[in-house]
Amino acid sequence: METKYLQEWENELNICIRCAYCYEGCPIFKQLGWEEDGARGKVILTYGLLSGEIEPSEYIAEKIFQCSFCQLLGKINHSGNIFNKELAPPDFNGEKQVLLGCRLLERTGDAKRYLDLLEAIDAKPTTFDETCCGMPFAVLGDRKGFASQHDKFKESIPDTNEEIICACTTCACYIKKYYPELKMKYIVEEIVERLPQFRRKISPLNIRVTYHDPCNVSRVLNMVEEPRILLKEIGAELIEMSTHGKQSECCGGGGGLLVTDRTLADRLAEKRVKQAIETGADYLVTLCPTCELNLRTASERLNAKLQVKNVLDLIWDAMFTREASGMSKTAKLWNKKNGKRKTA
Repeated sequence: METKYLQEWENELNICIRCAYCYEGCPIFKQLGWEEDGARGKVILTYGLLSGEIEPSEYIAEKIFQCSFCQLLGKINHSGNIFNKELAPPDFNGEKQVLLGCRLLERTGDAKRYLDLLEAIDAKPTTFDETCCGMPFAVLGDRKGFASQHDKFKESIPDTNEEIICACTTCACYIKKYYPELKMKYIVEEIVERLPQFRRKISPLNIRVTYHDPCNVSRVLNMVEEPRILLKEIGAELIEMSTHGKQSECCGGGGGLLVTDRTLADRLAEKRVKQAIETGADYLVTLCPTCELNLRTASERLNAKLQVKNVLDLIWDAMFTREASGMSKTAKLWNKKNGKRKTA
């Protein structure tokens, strides 16, 4: 029996070093207890199919696809998002299409703030009914599911010939790779281009920050200088950690480590927070919501005085807060109307 599509995954299969960290967080392995029920076993089976050492069979196919991640795909098929519930973006009716992504669709407070920010710099955002970009299908190798979701995603975009501002780091990276025909623009690019024109609206924050480079932003989107330009624009003094830019150390939130080995993820995050504390900065800032959450949790666990925030939130503070030393009436009214920002 001939196998298909496996050759192009050979590099990914070779990346696995059989460390078995994946077993710790795998609910299927914990329930069934056999090697082939965990991620490492599935990789070995798949490589065996590729090399011809294992003959394809219904049993092998069943074991490979017997994975709780498939529940995630079921959620997307049912609801159009990873949360399996009806989600609608804040209503903005401007000119530039903005894709929020599943995460920000669920965190409506954050979404509203970032859309307000775009509006404040005259980007004139418009929102639309979104569906998942299809990233989980591609990552999990469900080609048929991805083909279907790929079409649904493109159909959800009002005008595929016009530029799309993407607010999610993961969606931005994924669309860049799998939808090269779309004119995707990461939200940071838009802000970098427009913010200098609105310096009169900025209240310098006069704070000391250190910046954590998310992998997706620095290594995939190749954006190292842009976040630093924005921090300078809002009056933040940047103090770099010992590793930064494309050489920045992982915060522990990437690659699914939060699920597969939470203990290790916590240790990496605590190490990164300690590096930030050594700079003497008051704030540890980043752009990735997952990095932000993991670093904030580590900071609280260490009882550090270090505040962890998203760069976009600092920009919003500088634009909407007229008193650098405290929250303005404008900001207080916004929070009262829209709710405090969610941190999880």
